[in-house]
Amino acid sequence: MKTILKTILLLIIFLSSNIVGIASGELFNINSSEVKEIAGKFSMQGHENHDLATCATKQRYYEDIAELLNEGKTEQEILDYYYSMYGEEGLIVPEKSGFSLTAWITPFFVLGVASFALFIGFKKIIINQKLARSEKTKEEDVEDEIVKSIIDEERKKYY
Repeated sequence: MKTILKTILLLIIFLSSNIVGIASGELFNINSSEVKEIAGKFSMQGHENHDLATCATKQRYYEDIAELLNEGKTEQEILDYYYSMYGEEGLIVPEKSGFSLTAWITPFFVLGVASFALFIGFKKIIINQKLARSEKTKEEDVEDEIVKSIIDEERKKYY
């Protein structure tokens, strides 16, 4: 009976040591999905597209993020931490407020306005060309009638 109690006591101690390890946050490493998700939001000084196995800079970012997660920091706290260090350049996608929003919207707005202006300009050019053609046809009709009458007169003289 004593051996069974000792075995159960040892089993409880062993399991509680694992629970303490889990509770202390020793869950995250550089291959954790949470680490990958958070790291995917950083530009990593231009190393975001490099291979994790061969890029020391990217490995350092992943290790730092895993360490911060193990310390109990949330995703937003980690983002704020890196934002305070690198500013907006540290993020892959800039914030959707203030000047960043203006910088993202302005090119598309200018492109739209320029396209509309080109459309209106080409429309006016085409209309002007059609009007010029119709005026020429009236002049050409008069000239054609004159030439036909001259030809008819000449034909009547000789035939």
